[in-house]
Amino acid sequence: MKNQMIIYLSLAVAMSGFVACADAPPADGAMENKVDNAIEDISQGKEEVAKEMRDLREMLAVRLVKVEAKLQDPALTPEQRTEWEGYKTEVNDQMTRLDNSLGDVERATNETWDDVKKGTRETTDDVGNWFQRQAEKIDRETKADGDKDGH
Repeated sequence: MKNQMIIYLSLAVAMSGFVACADAPPADGAMENKVDNAIEDISQGKEEVAKEMRDLREMLAVRLVKVEAKLQDPALTPEQRTEWEGYKTEVNDQMTRLDNSLGDVERATNETWDDVKKGTRETTDDVGNWFQRQAEKIDRETKADGDKDGH
């Protein structure tokens, strides 16, 4: 009788364990959803960063066209021509930096995304600051505050 009681008790414990496992959500599905969400977040982040970089590159391309048009002016003095050539070199350098970083964004894997994102953020900020420095330089040279920023 005692043996039967132990067997019944063991079966009851085992059955409650099976029932508890059957009611639990499958861990694979939850993990799969987390991975899918993380991949989607990375993809969205990559698209946002790439768009911002393309917008900055487009602004640089417009600047480059203006600089090249200015360099066509036959009335430029040699000093002015040298200054505009230097500016053209700076614009091209900034465009190259953005192109390289944009390539890094496009090639980034899920594992490398955090490092790439940090590097491209620094590049994007640097190029954005470069635009600000150029505006302030023009303000100083013309003794005007064209962008009304107080500099």
